[in-house]
Amino acid sequence: MKFQLFGKRRKKEHDVPADESAGREREYADADETVDLSKEKVDLEKISVDLNNKMLRLDYIQRLYEGIREAKRQCGDIKTEYGQVTSYLKDIQLIDQAQPEEKKELLEAAQAIVELTRERESLKHRKYKFNDAQKAAMDHFEPKVAKDVSNLKGYEDYQIKVKHDMRQLDSEKRILLGEKRDIIRRQGTLRLVSKVLGGMLAMFGILILTIWFVFQVDIQVPFVATAAFAFVVLLVIVLESRKNRTYMVITERKCNRAIALANRTKIKYVNNTRTIDYLCSKYKVRNATELEFVYDQYRKAKREWAKQREDAFLLNEKNEILLQELEALGVKDKSIWLHQANAIVEPKDMVEVRHSLNERRQKLREQIDYNNGIMQDFLGELERIQKKSPEYAQEIEEMLQQS
Repeated sequence: MKFQLFGKRRKKEHDVPADESAGREREYADADETVDLSKEKVDLEKISVDLNNKMLRLDYIQRLYEGIREAKRQCGDIKTEYGQVTSYLKDIQLIDQAQPEEKKELLEAAQAIVELTRERESLKHRKYKFNDAQKAAMDHFEPKVAKDVSNLKGYEDYQIKVKHDMRQLDSEKRILLGEKRDIIRRQGTLRLVSKVLGGMLAMFGILILTIWFVFQVDIQVPFVATAAFAFVVLLVIVLESRKNRTYMVITERKCNRAIALANRTKIKYVNNTRTIDYLCSKYKVRNATELEFVYDQYRKAKREWAKQREDAFLLNEKNEILLQELEALGVKDKSIWLHQANAIVEPKDMVEVRHSLNERRQKLREQIDYNNGIMQDFLGELERIQKKSPEYAQEIEEMLQQS
């Protein structure tokens, strides 16, 4: 004697012959592999049980009972959720039916919550153009940043001037060194000319003396002329040499002065460069322009952070007012409206919330009906088994008592 169980209420089928049982079970096993789980309701597969076999019968009864318990538990959980959704819908009805004067402060609080939340979200996702290291430096040295921005600008401007002075001094030094080389070259030329002229005058004197001894010619005029010429040339050479030495001394002094100024300027340049590097390293920036930009961004961020703290305080205050007004209207589940205050302000949003709740409630109702159907089918199957034999009824009673 065999019975077949269906997941949904449907007309009874005739018992399946024993020789077809194995083939039919294989057929059901194949059907399990191709069942469409995308449906909202999935029908339970048929089960064939030989009630004459006590072990199979007891196992079958146990499974029926467990199925009833599971369906009952599911119904209990779903009904709890269903009651919650229904409570939400009743709250919406209370809010909608409230008089305008009763809803005035509620709407004002909800509008403020919507605006504050929107502004808070906007500020939360704001990106600031400074990194964590720069922020830490700004936090630590905030009282000195404005002064250091000004100082760094001054150092960078001074750096430009110092570089210009270094280039000028270097150019002046090269000119003076060139003048020294020219003086040395002129002095060398004078020495060469003096040697050549000295040699020529000596040869000319020897020639005149030779003529005087050999030819007894009066050489007074040529001798005087030669001596006068030698004196003039010697005087020119001496004067030119003296002028060159004077120029050399002056040029040497100028060159030493230029070198001393260049050295002093280099010292200033090195110290100024190191001061700039220190300030840039201190604030994790590359130059004064970046420091000024980061400081401006930091001040803007601080104002926005302060605004966030103020908004958080105001938001808490408006949340309390909203909860009080909802409680005054008799709303049961007040806290959920803190996160959907826009539905209180915008009727269109409230319609969407109501529609969503109705959809949820419909799905829950369908699920309750489905599990109730399963319980009815399983209970019906147990009743049929009880009617088959007093022995079967006794076994069912004993199982119920044990559980």
